[in-house]
Amino acid sequence: MIRLSLVRRAATAAEAALALGRLDQSPGMYFGVDAGIQGLHPLQATLVDKPALSLAVLGNGLRVQACSGLGRSLLDLPALKDWAAASAPNAGRHAIVSLRWLMGLFEPLPELMLQGALGFNAHRLAPAAVPSTDPVGTLFLAEGFWQRDGQGQWTQVTLSLPGSACDDMGSALAPAKRLSLAHEPRDDHAPGGYADMVTRALGYLHEQALVSLTLSQSYRRRMPEQSSVVQAFARLCDVNPAPVTFFLNDGAGGRLFGASPDLQLVVQRGDVESFPVCGTVAREPDPVGEAQSCRALLNEEVDAASLAICSDALRNDLAPLCQPGTLRLTDRQRLMSMATVVHTVDRLAGRLRPGVDAWDALVATAAPAMVTGTPRQLAIKAIEQLEASPRGWYGGLAVQVNGCGDALVGTILRAAAIRDGVVEVRTGGDLLADSSPPREEQESRLKAISLWRALGFEVAQNPVAEAVAAWALPAVISLQVEADPFPESLRDTLLGLGLGIEPGAVPSVVAGKVAPSEISVMVNTVAIGDAAFQMLAQAGFNVVPVVPEHGRLLRCTVTAQAPWRQASSFVAGRYAGFSLHAQPQPQAQPQTQPQTQPDWQVWVIDASGNPLVLASTRRRVVCILFRPDSLLSGLQARQVLAAALTYCA
Repeated sequence: MIRLSLVRRAATAAEAALALGRLDQSPGMYFGVDAGIQGLHPLQATLVDKPALSLAVLGNGLRVQACSGLGRSLLDLPALKDWAAASAPNAGRHAIVSLRWLMGLFEPLPELMLQGALGFNAHRLAPAAVPSTDPVGTLFLAEGFWQRDGQGQWTQVTLSLPGSACDDMGSALAPAKRLSLAHEPRDDHAPGGYADMVTRALGYLHEQALVSLTLSQSYRRRMPEQSSVVQAFARLCDVNPAPVTFFLNDGAGGRLFGASPDLQLVVQRGDVESFPVCGTVAREPDPVGEAQSCRALLNEEVDAASLAICSDALRNDLAPLCQPGTLRLTDRQRLMSMATVVHTVDRLAGRLRPGVDAWDALVATAAPAMVTGTPRQLAIKAIEQLEASPRGWYGGLAVQVNGCGDALVGTILRAAAIRDGVVEVRTGGDLLADSSPPREEQESRLKAISLWRALGFEVAQNPVAEAVAAWALPAVISLQVEADPFPESLRDTLLGLGLGIEPGAVPSVVAGKVAPSEISVMVNTVAIGDAAFQMLAQAGFNVVPVVPEHGRLLRCTVTAQAPWRQASSFVAGRYAGFSLHAQPQPQAQPQTQPQTQPDWQVWVIDASGNPLVLASTRRRVVCILFRPDSLLSGLQARQVLAAALTYCA
């Protein structure tokens, strides 16, 4: 048995950052659990910046190469010479058997570590799979690495072989030269093409014995010259920390990085846990919007069903490996917010049978239902028929297995792969028979946004933000807030728009109580709350007192009459003791829509179609019946205020 010596020392985050920076040009891998749900995801990270051996994993064996002096000394040992010869491609030994054999040659240490990434076709490493020459991925046997614990403290670890002269040979793996592209890279589909593929897939779900199916598509861009991929990864981690963050330089010209929501396996002292992720909605950009997103996701039956199917399928994969009765669901539909989306997460936990290890669990759960469908083999066949290009890394595995048999395995999602000057981002989603093709296309594009931003590519902004930003707000306004409950909040919101506030300036903003004689002569005015109801009552609208509704949320939708366009709805805070009612009708007839006047336009309505923002074309007056200054109101509500001020100016 080979015994390695190790040296540990306390390190700083700055030192680890410098080590990560070297991966732009040198082989190695960062694998971190940087965020997640408290109590579910074990926060930690390992950065291998000095591999001893590089193992190219193939469908029919391993291709082994020394990366350092320690690696060369190890391959000179008789036991490793025999292992390398028996593990070579076409030597007849299964890759997983060879990896297990390699770790068994060493004294079991938690610091002895294989870390790397396997692509989607890792499912072909199953014992019953037909051997192939296809590359599957890269694993490194670490000589030097950095570890971060759950409290954020870094440690540097260096392994050595006692009695050997392990001179530093530097990186033995030279990066491939960047190729010059003759044409611009192309996406798998033009806009709408993914929805068309989903429509075809729904036929499979109706006609075949498929319970679910996960499809994906790739987007491709030319990588900017002199770009640092490590810096792009650092930007991604800053804005989108995730349960699985990874950066791989495979030493052969390829780099891969991402921030995935799916920590697929945690194996520790014979216990196994898995955290299937399914269900996605856009995350609104403020706490109120985030809460609304979470509520919408929990109320979405299709997404809840998708997660249940993923968990049942994963249980089916793990059950043969676990002691009977120990595999159970310990958490259900836990909410996890990321930079642009919100997901739901389950947790399964079990106890592995004697003789079963992390490698068995890894192979059993490769290409899981979350990235393929149920049943898996039928889903993989449908994927091969429907998708426009091979998946490559997408749906593969970020892998760490140590000498004591403990392991972390993350699913490779939300990832960018860079080779020969082209960056490829692949995204997708889980489909059921009642899935919506347009929604699936929107979700697929949404998942790529954080990666494009990290890489420095421009991403289309919200059309409302673009439209309002293009308007010229007045430099100064006047403000009248007599008897208003939140005068300082409104003042702060207006100042936050960059406006000056001076008495007598035009346009004006009024809130609270206003004398009837003043209302009748007001022009170029934005009225908010009670003042808006007063103005509408004097204009002939049927305004009646109601039981006050304070601190309530409204779902707002922009109409075609608004001087801007917006595809999505937004939320706003309501503080009101009045309501617009329909004109009185005979008792036998229900009330209809609120009365409108000829020179008034309705810009925004609520979920029932009732007006929330009205504008007088004759007087250049805008009445806003929600509070754009409320903490309950999102950014788009303040953009409505900006649009109203520009209109009244």
